[in-house]
Amino acid sequence: MRRLVLLVTFILLLPATALAGGGGSESLCSGFTKGTSISMLDSCFNGVSHFAPSNTDLTISNDGGIPHTFTAVDGSFDSGDVAPGETFTLVVDEPKVVEVFCKLHGTADGQGMAGVLIVGEAKPLAVAAPANISVIKQAFAEEAADLRLALGRIPTSLDSLADQQEELVAGLDGLDLQQAAEPPTVVTVPSQSNPWLPVATGLALGLGLAAVLMARRRVGQDTSQAHSELKPSLQP
Repeated sequence: MRRLVLLVTFILLLPATALAGGGGSESLCSGFTKGTSISMLDSCFNGVSHFAPSNTDLTISNDGGIPHTFTAVDGSFDSGDVAPGETFTLVVDEPKVVEVFCKLHGTADGQGMAGVLIVGEAKPLAVAAPANISVIKQAFAEEAADLRLALGRIPTSLDSLADQQEELVAGLDGLDLQQAAEPPTVVTVPSQSNPWLPVATGLALGLGLAAVLMARRRVGQDTSQAHSELKPSLQP
């Protein structure tokens, strides 16, 4: 894309017309044109750079005296041979910049009959300053060095991990499992309350009270009987 922008910018800096020869005649071709029609002359595109609206049909006509083609360098379209006086219709849709050339009188690298088709809002841009390749190379070199350093530390880390695992196994082998797992001390806590104790106590008290009452009743009966037996003997 940068090469395309440079090419378009260079073309726009040329004079408004360019003299092109070939095919047995001389023709004047404009440096750039715009619209929905492109004219092919002997042997140049009129203009060398053409601005076309997007989403339209572009008509390419051969106004020269010999056949020409209108071919995209990227292979997106090719008119084939267009005889003098004939036309080729090209449908253009999205904005883009396409290098074009005539396969009969030009080359894909921009020699001879060649030009640029600018579709839609694509416009020539200011040429960007060239990148500092040395800075980019230095950055990549530093990243590569850091990566090599990180990779070099991996074996050491693995060895350290293996040593730690061996120490753990040795420690487990020397461990007295009986000491390590002593049985827990079981403490039996007596029940703080017995639900049957109040019942038993009440039953015992009831039985004792009943025995006392029965004893008193019997004593009373015995005393009454003794008085009855003594009463006749005491009368005169």
